[in-house]
Amino acid sequence: MDLINIQGAILPKKGCADLSFTQDCIDPFDLENPNLWVKIEHLGRYLFAADYLRDYRPRRVADIACGMGYGLNELAKIADFVVAVDRSSEVLKIDDLDWNTDNHEGQGKIDFHEQDLESLPWSRHLVNSDLDAIISFETLEHLIEPELVIAQFSQSLNENGWLICSVPNALHEPPDRMGLPVNPYHKQLFNFSEFRRLLDKHSFQVIYRLGQASSNILFKRESQLLKHRSISQRIGDFSELHSPAIIRHLTYLLAYPTVSNIDGSYALIVVARKK
Repeated sequence: MDLINIQGAILPKKGCADLSFTQDCIDPFDLENPNLWVKIEHLGRYLFAADYLRDYRPRRVADIACGMGYGLNELAKIADFVVAVDRSSEVLKIDDLDWNTDNHEGQGKIDFHEQDLESLPWSRHLVNSDLDAIISFETLEHLIEPELVIAQFSQSLNENGWLICSVPNALHEPPDRMGLPVNPYHKQLFNFSEFRRLLDKHSFQVIYRLGQASSNILFKRESQLLKHRSISQRIGDFSELHSPAIIRHLTYLLAYPTVSNIDGSYALIVVARKK
């Protein structure tokens, strides 16, 4: 893994730093990460969000809990200004450095902003940021009080603003024997009815519910074949499949969110609009 030096601290350039908030963060373009199914699912949500919002020509978009920043390039292609928000100042420094040194296709400007989502109220920079859309994937399940953050989303959006977000589907993340999430970094379990009620309570109307069933089905099938020794390795073990171009291609083919077989998806993805 490549390393960079920021103010004397050695940090991974393309990987997940040691974050208490999002230990399960990922970079789909990390060549050293073999978890292909997870990588294309994460990227697929951003490709969908950018494609969906493009026709609405949003001026200002926020990526809340942007993590390693791989989705910023997609959002900067369709918005004039992107607000990249994360709890980790270290990760934001990496994102900022990557954005300003690498060649990016997006033309939109990006402002990197540190914010602990559960430290309320949020800074005026975010609450009064006049946003046309908020993107927040795999975020709310990490929070003790996700409803308060949804309320902040509503305050930060313009009238008729868009919220595109995702949470793990409780159907595919059952609780342990004490009723707690199996994933130690998750604090919440969501089913769609509960999630929709939370959004509706804070003036969001759910327009679409989507999922990524195809990739989940293929991952499970691959795991079965491995167990029965019908195959000897996972598809992610083939390093030639991890180039950025192939990752994008596989994402569109296998992990692009759709309205088909939604309960077969690990993630609940919603497109909602502020009433």
